Amino acid sequence: MAVTPEQAQGNTVRPLERLAVALLVALVGAVVTWDGTRQAGASAYFPIAVGSAMIVLSVMSIIRLGRDTRLTDEAPLFKGFAGLALLAVFIALAGQIGFLTASLAFIPAMAVLGGDRNAVRVVLGTAAFVVMAYVVFHLAFAQPFPAELILGG
Repeated sequence: MAVTPEQAQGNTVRPLERLAVALLVALVGAVVTWDGTRQAGASAYFPIAVGSAMIVLSVMSIIRLGRDTRLTDEAPLFKGFAGLALLAVFIALAGQIGFLTASLAFIPAMAVLGGDRNAVRVVLGTAAFVVMAYVVFHLAFAQPFPAELILGG
């Protein structure tokens, strides 16, 4: 988001950086969507929805690209790449140790990367996400998760 010079805290973003990040996010979204199409039945809905959303939002970001370098309150580019690397690790871990267990590491890591230093908020937010994901998928949708390390699987 463009901000006034007083709000920018020295961050600038060039159009080429934004384009690179948007293309990488779209690529990750394409991989997630492709992986979702390999799932059977209702298990395919979530990855296809998330991957498609990543692609659509990336395209919207590319459409809104300007030509000028702007002051911004966005995180520096290296944090964007670090976030994508964390996402790749999360996806790899989710298949090995389970979605909920991997979320216990991924959510706090992304919060810290994003600049959140309030430990109580990070812990409570992570716990709330894991509990809500379990309740929604396991109890409401009657779709049990694959083996979870934290659930003894």
